[in-house]
Order: sequence, then C-alpha cells, then structure tokens
Amino acid sequence: MHQIAEVNARAWHHERSQALGRPATLDDLDDAALDRWMEQGFTWLYLHGVWRTGERSRQAARQDHALQAYLARVMPDHQPDDVVGWGLAPAGVEVDPALGGAASLARLRARCRAAGVSLMLDFVPSQVGLDHPWATERPEYLVRGTVQDHAHNPQAWVRIGDQVYAHGRDPFFAPWRDTLQLDYSNPEVQAAMIGVAKQIAGMCDGLRCDVAMLLLPDVFESTWGRRMEPFWPRCLAEVRHEHPGTIFMAEVYWNREYELQQAGFDFTYDKILYDRLLIGEAEAIRGHLRAAPDYQEHCVRFLENHVEQRAATRFSNAEHYRGALFICGMIPGMLLLHDGQERGLTLHTPLQLRRRPPEPGSPAHAAAFRDLLELLGEPARQHGRWRLLEPLDQGGRSLIACWWQHQGHAGLLVVVNAGWAPSTGRLDPGALADRDILLADCLTPGDPVVFAADRLREHGLEFSLPAWGTRAFRVFPSRGSRSATPPYGHPILR
Repeated sequence: MHQIAEVNARAWHHERSQALGRPATLDDLDDAALDRWMEQGFTWLYLHGVWRTGERSRQAARQDHALQAYLARVMPDHQPDDVVGWGLAPAGVEVDPALGGAASLARLRARCRAAGVSLMLDFVPSQVGLDHPWATERPEYLVRGTVQDHAHNPQAWVRIGDQVYAHGRDPFFAPWRDTLQLDYSNPEVQAAMIGVAKQIAGMCDGLRCDVAMLLLPDVFESTWGRRMEPFWPRCLAEVRHEHPGTIFMAEVYWNREYELQQAGFDFTYDKILYDRLLIGEAEAIRGHLRAAPDYQEHCVRFLENHVEQRAATRFSNAEHYRGALFICGMIPGMLLLHDGQERGLTLHTPLQLRRRPPEPGSPAHAAAFRDLLELLGEPARQHGRWRLLEPLDQGGRSLIACWWQHQGHAGLLVVVNAGWAPSTGRLDPGALADRDILLADCLTPGDPVVFAADRLREHGLEFSLPAWGTRAFRVFPSRGSRSATPPYGHPILR
C-alpha cells in the first residue's frame, strides 16, 4: 500500500518560522513529524514548491488581477512579500535558499529514509519560469514568436530582451503568465529536460511530473502546431538507468491515465474517480472500480491537492465528504492526502503565496479524516487483498462495498451509500459466505453482529444507510455456537 502526504513547502516554512520565532529551514521539519507520518501509514512525503522562483515571475504573480481579487476577499491583510511566485515556474533546479538550500534538502531526505518515508519532488517538464537562464542563454529551447504576436495577444506572449516567447499553457485555460513554454519539437530540449529529471532524481526518491499529458505528442502538436518525438518513455528509461528505483507519478487529466501508465509511469492521478465521487454516481464509481487490478494499483486517489479546491469546500456536505473519503482510502492504488486536509481547511492556498489564508477549518471534515486514518491503520488495509462486492438487488446498486482480506488477521469491510437518497440493499458476500462470520464496528463501540454462512449465501449482506452513509467493520470468523450467539440469522446493518 502506498500513501502519500503532500506538504506545501512554502506554507510550512512560514508557519514553522512563526512557531520558532526565527527563519526555519527544512532541518526544522522534525523527526517527530516524520515518525508520526510513518505511524499513520504514510510511505511518501511529497514536498511541493521547493524550487527557487525569480523576480520576474514574482512580479507577474503580483500583477495577477484574479489572484489579487481572491486575496482581497480571503486575506485582506496580505502584503506584497506574501506573493513569492509560482512554485511551478522555476528559475532552475535550485532549492529555495529560504528552505536551507540543497544541503538542507539532502539532510531531510536522509532523515526520511531513516523514518521509512520516501521523498518526492516536482519535475516541471513543459515550462520554465520567466527568470530561467534559458530565456537569455538558450532562446532556441523556447517557443518563440514575433513582435506582432505579442502586440496581438500580450496575455499569451512576453518580450524578454529582443526575444518574444510564448507563455506555457494548458489549451483549455488561460496562459500561465509567469512561465515560458519549452519547445519539444527541438531534440536538444528533450535531452536537456531529461538531464533536469536526472538532476532532480539525484535529490529524491520520486518525481511528481506536472501536467504530464501536455507532453504527449498529439497534445503538444494540437496546442503548438509543432511535431515532437515521444518524450516520456525515453525520459523514464534514462532516469531509471542512472537512478534505479526512481518512482514517477503523473499529474494527468482528459482520460489519458492508462496511456501514461503504458508509457512507464508508476502512478497516475485518478481525476476520473474524483469527478464521479463529486457528482455522486454510484454505478459510474463502481464501473470505474471494476477496471483491471493492474490499472487500479497504479492510480493516485485524492479528494484534494494543490491544484483542486479544498475538499471541505467542493464536498461541503460532511457526510458526502466522509463517504467519498472512505471510498478513496479503501481501494487499491496510492492515496494522496493534502496538507491541511486533516484540519478540514476550506480555503484554497494559491501556489504563488508563502502563507495560507487564516481559517478555523471544518470540525466535521476533520473528524472524517481522523476516522479514515483509523481504518488505514488496520492490518487488512495495509497488507490484505481487496475485493469489490457486487449488488444483488436494485437497492444495492448505490452501495459501494470494499472488502480487504488478510490471512490470519481480521478482515476489513467498508460500505458507503454513494448516493443522495437513503438506500436499503443487498450485496453479494462472495467468499465472505464461506463460513459463519462476526462483524465488529471499527469506529463505534457495540456488540458484534453474527452472520450464518448459509443465510449469507441465500440472502447476501443487507445494509440500510442514509445518503452517503458509511459503515466499517472488522470481519472475524465465528467459532461460537449458533444457539448461544444471538442475533444469528439475517440482520440488516443500519
């Protein structure tokens, strides 16, 4: 099982410095925090925003009208120094000196390894910041335009010296005005960026590759009108040759996840599941979870990250959030939990900022997070084998049931009504009906419920749950006498 904690390095740095009363570095990310993550089942620390940004990119961020309007609403006391530039507009592969530089990062990596936690950093392959040395030293590495291009569309083009460059962009959104687009039709760019990936791989154990689908050849050509040779298979192979064991995680959208898995990525963002959980389509969720295990095990499940809005805002109904969170945490793959999610924070922190908007968070969302951590600590969830239970009747169609079986240990059964109306339905118990079983609630004290194998085979498991209701049980074999262990038969779990 892979479980990854995403930490915003800049927000952490500001808060830690405030707590210490002095400027913090990565050396102040203490061993107690690493041990706590390890004890909670986290196998990875993804430290976002460690690369230095430059003055041009900072000024572009400070002139962003949408950002200023947001800050006026949620952080009216903000100062210009709070806007430090976009962490995904790097001036180069240089650890921000405010974080302690490369030496502090190397010590953190060593301490992570000692705690049993691997370290992941950003690889930004499609663009560089406005202050990157290539803007003056290697103009041929960038998508260049004309003075007329800049005059016609100054939002998409920028003039630096005597050159006009394209800003990086996702074709469905406005250009990122603190970046410059790399020209992957130039083979030298591909070689140079593979060198950058190797450099980063020497500093960590895994690379989170920003908007990786933008470098698929058809996407690049449709966006920029230029042909490129495939990049990712070559990049991943060369980096792994020099740094064996490096893990690659792709931020990916537009249903291109499987394609990037086939290109060699170890893990790909599962935005499909996120969207289906947000809408609340149980059959669509179940259909997605029926995909082949080899695909499932390479998906990154999340309800928020540094790009998405806070889950406590998008999933504002706390029961909806709880049900969606339990589904994310109870299926195979890598589970990503985002910094602040444990407090139920509701306000998005723009990536150009050094501090978060102040807020108390949502206690109900924080409680759901704590309950999920309890379930993630179950031996069956850590080491068991996963099964999706199928519905036996119409009522069961809104129920998503995940069973983790662990030989010689208690199993784990989690059931969520992934719908907006109450549901009573039956589920096929599968191998759960091989023998009599006891179900003991994981989160609420109470007597275990006993199910006879023959009744399970005849009637299935029946649940009655409110909209987005959840239940979680440890599963034990029943070794007692039927006559001495009521209620034996066919109870409905509510």
